[in-house]
Amino acid sequence: MAMGVIFEAMRESRFFADLTPRDRDGRLVALTLPVGLLAGFVAALLGAALACLIVMVVVSGLDGAPTAAALFAVFDDPERATTEGMSSLFLLSVLAGANGAAALAFIGVAGGLMHRPIRLYAAGAPLLRTRLILAGLVMVGTVMIVLVLAAGLLGAEPPRPPVLDLASTSLGRATYVAFAIALLVIAAAAEEVVFRGWLLKQCGAFTRNPLILMTVNGLVFAAIHFDPSPGAFLIRAAMGAGLTWMTLRTGGIELAIGAHAANNIIILLLIRPLSLTPETAQPLQAAALIGALGLGVGYALLAEAVVRWPAITRAFGGSSPATS
Repeated sequence: MAMGVIFEAMRESRFFADLTPRDRDGRLVALTLPVGLLAGFVAALLGAALACLIVMVVVSGLDGAPTAAALFAVFDDPERATTEGMSSLFLLSVLAGANGAAALAFIGVAGGLMHRPIRLYAAGAPLLRTRLILAGLVMVGTVMIVLVLAAGLLGAEPPRPPVLDLASTSLGRATYVAFAIALLVIAAAAEEVVFRGWLLKQCGAFTRNPLILMTVNGLVFAAIHFDPSPGAFLIRAAMGAGLTWMTLRTGGIELAIGAHAANNIIILLLIRPLSLTPETAQPLQAAALIGALGLGVGYALLAEAVVRWPAITRAFGGSSPATS
């Protein structure tokens, strides 16, 4: 299929089918950001507090109040998150609670101003296609695991998988993995519904040019992470562009949620642990350029595979190109 045909299908993506003149009203767009960000900030505080309360209740019931109180020591000693599974899961719970609540509040404001059900910021289909989330998790996760193993076989010194140090028993590691996957899917869904959900739909009200949409979305996605390294910025920009391609081709953010979550899961479990230590600036290297190109192209190819190959669409519940 020629690139022009693919881009035309993106312009007619089902994801844009619900756009109305309200989405091009500058006053409403200008109002969405400050009100949505304020609502998101308040919701993030409440979500984080609720997550803390739930974790404390669970841990107190299992190991006593002292253990629950000790979890908060991770904020005074950030290294605890890299060496203790419970502290790492506590941080993940707080982040997932804050991000999830903030995202819901933000799109709630946006949906209210635009007279749009918030589910339409996730999918053009009537129901959330959970099998596409699974497709993204399985496919991206498998590719990343293969790359990590290949790096070891080719002589690169692979990092010790953090999951081996965050629990001392097989049961403890399995428990950590299960909770980490669930929490990271929630965190990824929160980011996707804002960036590939609201931002992409809002930009689509003014232009349907796929190149412009992928560029804007990728740059904003990279900038919001405040990473001082230009290489990391380029990789996140490519990731945002690739996830935008996925959303336009499948008509929703479900596949992007799975791919985004799989990326974070493999990094956290096999490459480097969660840390509160601020990132330090690193010079731009050729590996970052290659990684950015591979990531963007890889995500686009994954979307094309899900859209076109009958075996994948049957296995994961995909569909033909999602045009309106």
